Amino acid sequence: MKRERNYGIDLLKCVSMLLIVVLHILGAGGILGAAAPGSAALHAAWYLETLALCAVDCFGLASGYVLCKGHYRYSRIFSLWIRVVCEMLAVTTLFAVFLPAAVGRHEWTIALTPVLHNVYWYFTAYFALFFFVPYLNKMLLALSGRERIGIILCILVLGTILENFAQDDIFGLHGGYCFLWLTALYILGGCIRLSDVRDEGINRAFYLAGYFIAALLGWGLMTLFGNQRFVSYTSPFILAEAVLLLFYFRRLPIDRSRAHTALSMFSRTSFGVYIIHTVPLVWVHVLANRFIPYLRRPVPLMLLLVLLTAAGIYLLCTLGDWLIEKLLKLVRVDLLEQRIDRFVSHTGEKLQKQAENR
Repeated sequence: MKRERNYGIDLLKCVSMLLIVVLHILGAGGILGAAAPGSAALHAAWYLETLALCAVDCFGLASGYVLCKGHYRYSRIFSLWIRVVCEMLAVTTLFAVFLPAAVGRHEWTIALTPVLHNVYWYFTAYFALFFFVPYLNKMLLALSGRERIGIILCILVLGTILENFAQDDIFGLHGGYCFLWLTALYILGGCIRLSDVRDEGINRAFYLAGYFIAALLGWGLMTLFGNQRFVSYTSPFILAEAVLLLFYFRRLPIDRSRAHTALSMFSRTSFGVYIIHTVPLVWVHVLANRFIPYLRRPVPLMLLLVLLTAAGIYLLCTLGDWLIEKLLKLVRVDLLEQRIDRFVSHTGEKLQKQAENR
């Protein structure tokens, strides 16, 4: 049977990556740090930050939503690793040509071994999660509807409520910057997909309105109590934003074939946007405190400039990832992926026969 692709989820990935770029413009770009305390610019920037902060949770939920019924291949993590290394090497080479003083042995080393040096926390966490995906999927498929509700409640109570209202990081979630939280998001996304929630009678606009309200509540409580835990990845308000966006986009009707082609490409290259614009060299020499001058503009114009800049960075990095994709196709990395899949399959069958003969 032909499996129908949900292009609304592809669009969610694209929007989420754009929001991640917004986060980095506000944070690394210096806007949040340089805005005057109590100013309208600071409050507006923080509300935009709160709206965008759910992007990482969206990616985790979308991974579970899509992969819980997907076809698992070990070669996928290999191809993703190759892609990351190629993009880091390409960016490092550009800096070596145009800013050679910034590139040394350390930069080349981390470009070749991004996981070992934990250059990208999300990629490192996803790399670890990937090897548990087939076992998580078996667990999710074996659970009853009531058991899925139970595991959702466990994640919500332990991962968001207790974690955020306790004074210490009692479960070691580090505000969501870890493999454990990404695994929890994967499980949540899978439970949402497999529970087959019937919400056709609910207007999609309800989810979008709920997203803005959840952000407003998180931002308001952070402003009132001065506690940034209300706007962290594990915050119940931020997680609520991500879930509401998932429900909104999964029901979004996208019927045109041209839109399907474009969304497939942008979704496929979205992870590359994250990799390219957060290469340490780019982070230090391009993004760091680069956007503080935006604070001199009126607040509406400042916000518009942040969004337009994020869109520009997104498109530029998309082009870079697309070029790397074409290069990998040219050198036929897919043949190596096929060999990896055959080797894993043959080894698995061999081990199974040995176990049966014992």
